[in-house]
Parts: sequence; C-alpha cells; structure tokens
Amino acid sequence: MTALHDRLKTRPALVQADLDEVRERLSDDDLPRAPREGMRTVRAQLAEIAGTERQLMAWLRNREHVSFEITNDFGERGRSFAGMKEVLYEERANTLGYMDSLSEVKLETPAPMPQWWFESLKQPPIQPSEVFRSLAQHEWYHVGQLVSYLWSRGDDPYKW
Repeated sequence: MTALHDRLKTRPALVQADLDEVRERLSDDDLPRAPREGMRTVRAQLAEIAGTERQLMAWLRNREHVSFEITNDFGERGRSFAGMKEVLYEERANTLGYMDSLSEVKLETPAPMPQWWFESLKQPPIQPSEVFRSLAQHEWYHVGQLVSYLWSRGDDPYKW
C-alpha cells in the first residue's frame, strides 16, 4: 500500500481504539440507556457509527442509497455489546478492504456523492480519501458523545 493508504488507516485505527476503551466501561445493561429523554441510547450511538459506515460503503461501491432503517438494523447482534463489537469490526474491515482496493489515483479522483451525505462535506464530487477522513471524524464525534454519557454518570475520562 501507499503512504496515502497508511495515513488514511491511521485515524480510524485511533478512533477504534478510543471506542474500544469506552466499550470496556459499559455493559449490556447500558445499551438501552441515554443520559436524558430525547437523547440517543448507547445502542443507538453504536448503531449510528456502524450504520453510517455501512451506508457509506454501499454508496461508494455501488452508488446505492440504503436507508438508515436498513443500515442500522443489526438483528440479534445489536442486542449485546459483543454483537455490536462484531458488527463494528466487520464494517471497519469492509471499509478498509474497499479502501485497499482503490489505487492512490482513485482515492484522489473526485467521485460523485449525494448532496445529503454529510461525510462528503456537501460536495457533489469529492475525493474518496476525504470521505474516508470524514467518516473517521463522524465516528469520533459519536465516541465523544459516549464519553460524555459515561462522564455524566461520574466516570471521569481523565482518570482512565
């Protein structure tokens, strides 16, 4: 792989390590919980991370729009942390495999993206490399929310 591939893989690896650290502090009992009414549950935060990645891959690979209801449905695996961890690692492996299948030229050649897709920075054509970077940013945002959930119940991340 190229230096670009290596750089693109570094950020998601860091995010995944942060998410693993957060998951170690939660249990299956936390999945249906949210800090306040109207906020996403822990399970919904994890589903948002994996589902967005799944949706992105469907678009990049086949220019197929798959609804959030479908991409965020993980069946029985969505009912436990072990299952969600499996889903998250599976989606990441699919993403990295697709990234590896693209040459550096393809990673840097603007590709069509729908206007509604936030990870494309609202650019109709954008380099897939930027989309992969934005996907990691999206995941980090939700990892930060999960850290805040823990902190709100007294689990101070500065003491981890």
